[in-house]
Amino acid sequence: MTLPCERSFATEVSDLGEIDDLLRAVVADGFTVYLCGGQREPEAIVATYTWEDHVDFVVIKDQHDVSAARARLSPDWDVFAPETVVWHYHGHARWALRAILDLPHPDSPGAPDEEHPAPAALLVPGEHLRSVSIRSPRPGLVARRAMRLSLANPA
Repeated sequence: MTLPCERSFATEVSDLGEIDDLLRAVVADGFTVYLCGGQREPEAIVATYTWEDHVDFVVIKDQHDVSAARARLSPDWDVFAPETVVWHYHGHARWALRAILDLPHPDSPGAPDEEHPAPAALLVPGEHLRSVSIRSPRPGLVARRAMRLSLANPA
């Protein structure tokens, strides 16, 4: 009788371990991380990677509410309230984080580049922005994503 609960708990713990590994991969890929709403227990986590003309980003509200996106970079682009995107994925952390990690280099043939309105899931509520901590990538990591994706998707 208790077996289903044990399986459910084990699966949840396993999910958290995999999500942790994927978050580490995003950080190792050179993303800047924004902890919104408090450093110890953030209400949202946003991670960004800036290309020459685009920005890849992830908005994490909980493990089932994660959005990954790419937008064209402009001087007025707002990390917490993007207006348009060229690509977007929303869902469970496992799939959204994998999607952003596997998104092709912006210069790759077939890379998404058609703008459309940004979905509401990418917006970080204003009350979460009263306290924002920023963690920049360690030196040397910023180039890692560009190099990895260039090798994976040669133009």
